Amino acid sequence: MRVLKVIHDQEPAPQPDTNERSAARGILFDEFGMIPLLYVSKYNYHKLPGGGLEVNENPEQALKRETLEEVGCKIEPKQPLGRIIEYRGLWNMKQISDAYLGTITAKGSPQLTPKENDEGFVTVWQTLEQAVETLANDQPQNYEGLFIQQRDLAFLKEAQRVINRQKSESSHLASKKTESSAKGTLRADIKPGLKVAIVLKKDQPTGKLTQGTVKDILTSSREHHRGIKVRLQDGQVGRVQQIFN
Repeated sequence: MRVLKVIHDQEPAPQPDTNERSAARGILFDEFGMIPLLYVSKYNYHKLPGGGLEVNENPEQALKRETLEEVGCKIEPKQPLGRIIEYRGLWNMKQISDAYLGTITAKGSPQLTPKENDEGFVTVWQTLEQAVETLANDQPQNYEGLFIQQRDLAFLKEAQRVINRQKSESSHLASKKTESSAKGTLRADIKPGLKVAIVLKKDQPTGKLTQGTVKDILTSSREHHRGIKVRLQDGQVGRVQQIFN
């Protein structure tokens, strides 16, 4: 998994007796686009669901178990997000956290450990944007929280970047698909009631498009290099440039 960040309070030079721990974290969306955070009220910071791997567990299995325990939710990891390595010098510890994007499939009640209860774990639900702002403004009151804030904020920002890129790529592909289908439009592809974008004769120099619903097809030939001519339900006439499914 790609390393997104290395966090340390001393030079990251592991000693022979360094305690190494592997963990999994999740940015997990419910049906409303909200993600759970755990507020550690005793030390005034928020963290992503997740935790350390047990014997014979892989990161996805650990994330499912930890999220069920901490938040009470069943989840489905969907996409690896990246890895962050922490060197906690005071504890002589190296922690490797792998994060995943995923979805919440069912909600229930958390089963917190005595330590988590003592630290005042509370589940809060926020949008991704709200979560970034929340962690950016946290002021942790203990050593561990300082690392967690940096780590989970970096994961949240990477999630924003990945999701925004995917949205942009999807939009671009949809646009290219619409454009290519319009260029190859035949008279048989167009029927009354179809939503289209046409270019009016007066708008041909600028290429301005007008959207509407087809009433009549005016081109008699099978195809036309400038587009099939139609009359819209509002009476405007032009040649079809785009078809909306």
